[in-house]
Amino acid sequence: MGMYEVLTVGECDAGLAGVCALAVMAKAPRAGKVKTRLAPPLTLEESAALNVCFLRDTTQNIAEVCDALAAEEHSRFPTGMTERKTKAVGMVCYTPVGDEAAFDGILPESFKLIAQRGDGFGERLLHAAEDILACGYGAVCLIDSDSPTMPAEALEMAVRELAREGDRVVLGGSDDGGYYLIGMKRAHAAAFRNISWSTGSVYLETVENLRVAGVELVELPTWYDVDDGAMLAVLEAELLEGKQPEFAELEGYKAEKTREFLERRRNVASHPSTIKPCMDGAPRNSAIPLLAKNAMNGAPVVPTWRGWVTNALLCVIGVALVWMARQFVMESTRFELGFSGVSGWSAWLFVAAVVVVLTQPVNRATIWIVLGFALAMRGMTLFAKPFLSTDIYRYVWDGIVQHAHVNPYRYVPGDAALSFLRPGHEEIFNNINRRDYARTIYPPVAQMIYWAVTLVSPTVQAMKVAMVGFECVTMCALMTMLRWMGRSSAEVLLYAWCPLLVWEIAGAGHVDAVVLCFVTLALLARWRDQPVLTGLLIGCAVMTKFYPLVLVPALWRRGDWKMPASVAAVCAVGYAMYSSAGKFVFGFLGGYSKEEGLDTGARYFLLELAQKAPGLEHLPVAVYMVFCAIVMGAICWWCWRNAFIQNQKSVPQRLKPDSARSSYGMAEAMPLTKRGSVLSHISPPFVRGAMMLAMAMMLLFSPHYPWYIVWLVPFFVLRPNLPLLVYLMGMFYLCTTLLADGTAARGFVLNEILYGGVAVAFVLQWLAQKLVKTHVSKSRHGAAAGVAL
Repeated sequence: MGMYEVLTVGECDAGLAGVCALAVMAKAPRAGKVKTRLAPPLTLEESAALNVCFLRDTTQNIAEVCDALAAEEHSRFPTGMTERKTKAVGMVCYTPVGDEAAFDGILPESFKLIAQRGDGFGERLLHAAEDILACGYGAVCLIDSDSPTMPAEALEMAVRELAREGDRVVLGGSDDGGYYLIGMKRAHAAAFRNISWSTGSVYLETVENLRVAGVELVELPTWYDVDDGAMLAVLEAELLEGKQPEFAELEGYKAEKTREFLERRRNVASHPSTIKPCMDGAPRNSAIPLLAKNAMNGAPVVPTWRGWVTNALLCVIGVALVWMARQFVMESTRFELGFSGVSGWSAWLFVAAVVVVLTQPVNRATIWIVLGFALAMRGMTLFAKPFLSTDIYRYVWDGIVQHAHVNPYRYVPGDAALSFLRPGHEEIFNNINRRDYARTIYPPVAQMIYWAVTLVSPTVQAMKVAMVGFECVTMCALMTMLRWMGRSSAEVLLYAWCPLLVWEIAGAGHVDAVVLCFVTLALLARWRDQPVLTGLLIGCAVMTKFYPLVLVPALWRRGDWKMPASVAAVCAVGYAMYSSAGKFVFGFLGGYSKEEGLDTGARYFLLELAQKAPGLEHLPVAVYMVFCAIVMGAICWWCWRNAFIQNQKSVPQRLKPDSARSSYGMAEAMPLTKRGSVLSHISPPFVRGAMMLAMAMMLLFSPHYPWYIVWLVPFFVLRPNLPLLVYLMGMFYLCTTLLADGTAARGFVLNEILYGGVAVAFVLQWLAQKLVKTHVSKSRHGAAAGVAL
């Protein structure tokens, strides 16, 4: 037994009914058992020593808050009165049972102990709340032990909110998507069940569960927890340099013991000595060994040469991809590898680059290598004549027509009324597909872009340069979001080196580059909580090509009318500008639907596959449409439940570009994570919802052309996952084989291979995620329920 009183569950004290228990969830500070995610940059002994500092500062902070509240009560009520509605006491909810003595000398004398029970995080938290309330306390706040600078004002706010009449839950969100405090008067099981613990969606899921349960929620200012090297650097900046986190609304606690530890740690950077742990009164297992200089900055202890090895590997792969881009152009005039050979090698090289950049350490030079080779790849195809598609000639022609003050929707290109435009533009006119029977299909924003580009130069080359320019904007937006997510900007490689984009945008100049740009900027605006701008950007994407309309449910926030109204306004204004064409303003849309088999069902692979089953040979298209509606409706419902919460705290706190977390990160959906660690993926749910809607649409409607799926690439960057990678590269490769000869029989085989590969990828990823979750669960079994993990 130790020096602190251990509470017995069930021994209720009626005098505690007006008291709020501030309980720190903690594990006995033993090396190798606590703060292991800080090793590296710390050793296991250093991590345990720092954990003691965290405990001392957190509990001292609580003790000071309790004293301040008691003094306030004393001034409010005459001596002898017992009403103490805002009184609070401190305690530690500990594990494992039997290690009570490990806390001796660490906690303030007034603190009590109460044992944790249960298996998982949620179960331990729920039982902790139940047990403390069963001891007679009127309210309880469960607090993590990873936030030594937690503002005292936040603790006071929590106690005061719980002192008010009525039931409610108080929640203090962490910048990584978890929370550092949860307080309640009743043990609401909904707050702890069906939560994806140890992910960046803990806060959002908790908020949604409480909303569904009808429990009032009071939110505290955002703070942060220190559970990896990146956030250790943020802590150092706060305590040693006086730099408050950019998201901080309150002043952090002074955390003297933690500051002393960090000062000693920094001072030994150039001295071969050791540091004593700040474990006064606690077991002293060992001294802290010399720290490497890079650990002094809060970064993982990774040898410098590892980053340069990564760069060398990327250079080798980059050179090969540039050569493949050059070979792609050369194949148009003579056969060497064939288009399928070039696409196959390009796909595997791209996969190798993705694995390297997602799993290996990078340095500041990596992003320049990524961007440099991306530019070189596009340079190989940008100045070549388009040969896989002639769509770009229609773009240029539509711009030329508009400069002649003619509505591009009024006439087909071959109409005699436009014959006066052919002289000087013979090459453009002669290469337009469907020129004698199809009016333009491209919506108004696309037409405005064609007008703007041809104003500068009515050439294919100018149009291709413009499309690559839109790509540059897309990459900038992606790099911004990657930094906000705590990932390296170098991971923009997943977009920049994608051979599908090099071929279809730099090579063929498809207007889908504009869609990519507007969709990515819309995600950026949604992340910034700018509904009008989000709607305007999505509206522009829809008015370039119609299919981004499917993203509206994912980007809409419950109760917000500005975003959908902005989308509708862009569409209305766009078509109004070209309304002089009358009923022809929708161009070749109806004819294209018939040409592609959208009405007969010939377009849909899954329908054709179902019709090959016995008894379903005559399955009507209408039934398949109902199936599609159910699937898309289910995803929209998921978005409504997870991505529509109109609450700033429902989205993890944005990390600015210069945040210390900018060199860290992982792809949650990938079985392999950055540097092999298991870190939180903090992209907001609307990104996942948008990705699911986009991919579901593509899988259900089976596009025949690879450029139709390029708009999925930004989602692959933001949420890397195996099924999407297989789908992108599979489509890219298969469309260059003989299976893509346009016949129905070979097209069916192509889709069998593609969809089969995607299905296998889904299974493999599901198994990998199960294994990772099992491993994490076992490694943390019995650990303290760190609520902000």
